[in-house]
Amino acid sequence: MVSFIQLVEIEVAGRLRKAEHVSFATVRRGYDNAKQLFDLENPFAHLNLSAIGGHIVHLIHSGGSLRALDELRQWTLPGLVDELIDQIDYEEELAARWWPEGKQVPIVVDPRYSSGVPTIAGRGVTISAIRSRFREGRLSIDFIAQDYRLERDEVEHAIRFAEQLAA
Repeated sequence: MVSFIQLVEIEVAGRLRKAEHVSFATVRRGYDNAKQLFDLENPFAHLNLSAIGGHIVHLIHSGGSLRALDELRQWTLPGLVDELIDQIDYEEELAARWWPEGKQVPIVVDPRYSSGVPTIAGRGVTISAIRSRFREGRLSIDFIAQDYRLERDEVEHAIRFAEQLAA
């Protein structure tokens, strides 16, 4: 089991690895250096990730060396990580909620509801419950929407997202 903060940090690390084409060990060195340099317990889940992100990318590119910060280059976070930052709500400077399909889609991972499994925002109805009722109970989208007092498109988003997770 991992905490929500650890989940966000794992997702950021994974996206950095993919975008930067580097090993986990390289990302880990950048993480450890950012943690020490910026005195943050969870730098990849921190509100200032976008501000310190250029330094993290710089640390990763230079093999985790702190002296890389002295170079006069402009570094930015890769688009995959910027996209993730846009999907997160922060409270007290740490990640609090994650909208894995983007904030325009009503699916949220919020550790305060349903033990942090994906739910319909503001409703607490789990995505897996909707998928289960649709697939196993062969209930219609309209029936599920009416039963949970959801909009049809919320149920459709939930089913699509649950199918992606199950695949």
